[in-house]
Amino acid sequence: MVAVTVYLALAATALVFAYFRFVFRFRRENEAPYVPGHFLWGNGAEFAQNAVRFLHKSQKALGDIFTIRLLNQYLTIVMDPHCYEKFSKERRFDFDPIQKQVNNNVFGFELKSARKMIYEAGKKVNGRYLGTGMEAFAANLQEVFRNIQQQNANPKPEGAGDDAQWQSEGLRMLTSRTLFSAVFYTIFGKSASVQDIPDFNPQTFHDKFDTFHKFFNYLWLGMPVKLFPKACDAVKVLFQQPLSQDMLTRDGLSDYIRFSTEYMLQHGQSEQDIMGHNLVFLHVNYNTFRVAYWCVYQMLEHPEFCQDLAHELKEAIEARRVEGDDAVGFTLEDIDHLPLLDSFLKETLRLASGVFMVRYVTEDTDFDMPNGETYTVRKGDRVAMYPPTIHMDPEIFENPETFKHDRFVNAKFYKYGKELKNPVLTFGSLCPGKRFSMLQIKWFLMNLINSFDLHLPEGERTQPNTEYYGHEILPPTHDVKVQFRPIPDAPALFFVPRRSPRS
Repeated sequence: MVAVTVYLALAATALVFAYFRFVFRFRRENEAPYVPGHFLWGNGAEFAQNAVRFLHKSQKALGDIFTIRLLNQYLTIVMDPHCYEKFSKERRFDFDPIQKQVNNNVFGFELKSARKMIYEAGKKVNGRYLGTGMEAFAANLQEVFRNIQQQNANPKPEGAGDDAQWQSEGLRMLTSRTLFSAVFYTIFGKSASVQDIPDFNPQTFHDKFDTFHKFFNYLWLGMPVKLFPKACDAVKVLFQQPLSQDMLTRDGLSDYIRFSTEYMLQHGQSEQDIMGHNLVFLHVNYNTFRVAYWCVYQMLEHPEFCQDLAHELKEAIEARRVEGDDAVGFTLEDIDHLPLLDSFLKETLRLASGVFMVRYVTEDTDFDMPNGETYTVRKGDRVAMYPPTIHMDPEIFENPETFKHDRFVNAKFYKYGKELKNPVLTFGSLCPGKRFSMLQIKWFLMNLINSFDLHLPEGERTQPNTEYYGHEILPPTHDVKVQFRPIPDAPALFFVPRRSPRS
């Protein structure tokens, strides 16, 4: 009995020592105020329940900068949206350690010469590569749309009513086998080999990524993947990819994957490392799927929005239509000059975004706030901005919880009497593929509106799941069933990589 008591006392002493050594600390002079929290997990429970509500409450109590704790990690949160440019440019707020933490904890690899590789690879989704990437995406999307239209082209049974033309499917699956399939093949191309890996296909990877992604926040904070059996099972399938040399022979392989694969091979990285990096890139593009999901849902929930978007698109088609041609071409500039579609996409992002912009503090840093106050951010901590708190701020956006599809048409937004340069912040400030992703979603919506009638049956409703704040794009609380049918004699839309001289 005495021995047991001694062991318990030693264990308790060790726990107390560990708590004061690795978790507890005193606030230093000039540091931002601390948000009170649980002595073990800090503010994790409140943040997980509803991050925006928790941070807005903390802002009212403590001001535009304060520090929270998630387990043993301290994060200084900057709430003033006018700090975005300064936050992004501060050299002592470093993204590299965060990127390494995600790569290692979530995808199980470390990228050598990471900054150089990411910089060079990022060029492969911008500039002249933007046009070639969009051309490949448009071709892949056209193919999956054609397959759906052919499936619907079977003759109606004799005596069948008009309802026989409609197909019914979950919105998640419909978006997966259209948008996500096109994104997947645009990234990884296609193989002519009959011995291709069976599970390396868009639907399997989407299904497994959907499962794996639910545990993302736990994994990047450092919790072992073995604690989550479903994540373990999913990641085993996600690593069933072609070996690098086989990947490089695939037809239509993206310039990004080709460059990153060759770069990693040259730097002696393993096949496992290359596959892990492929999953990082797919993870980024998975957000494109989620945004598209919410765009389609908003069109279905508000048919009047879809009608307005269809009217804008019809006018654009007629303006570009050449007599005698069944197809209408759009350039990058044409896609960007649809103001209502652009506003609709921004409004969707405003309500569905959950991105956490986190940086590692490399040395004690005095951070100047716009109100003239200066706070010291401690070396070794994390510092973050959380765009959803901006997106849901009633001082910036009137009725922020209401979806207004034309909110961003010729509009300006203000906080503290000063105009916001970036009222909608998504995908993080360092994401090189933001423009490519936005163009993909716009092109997908243009083709969907042009090619299909869509309908949301009575009682089918969902909403963003705020328990997943911290994910780039929030998932739905549950999926919904949708109905769709091809529009007869709709003109085909095709992408024009460059504007022709005559235009």
